[in-house]
Amino acid sequence: MKNILVVSGHPNPSASLANKAILESLRTAFPQAQFRELASLVKDGHFDPVPEQEALLKADVIVLQFPFNWYSVPGLLKTWIDEVLLHGFAYGSGAKLSGKTVLLS
Repeated sequence: MKNILVVSGHPNPSASLANKAILESLRTAFPQAQFRELASLVKDGHFDPVPEQEALLKADVIVLQFPFNWYSVPGLLKTWIDEVLLHGFAYGSGAKLSGKTVLLS
């Protein structure tokens, strides 16, 4: 089985019935998957990119799960994207995420 990483970008997961249902379904269907719930990982409005990048490197399949927010991602997920998916890691020369499958949920 492939290594699956689910990045949950809901800014207030306890307030969302839909988000809870989606995450519970994913946990049931893929018990071996790793889950990163960004609302519990953000510190003072920022993310530590090292553990986030390590989790991404281990994954074969990356699922970005978030509420659709006016044609974009929530601000929490946007901050994670800006601080974790850096040049030389996620894209550009030396990119380390090539060949991985990314799904949006």
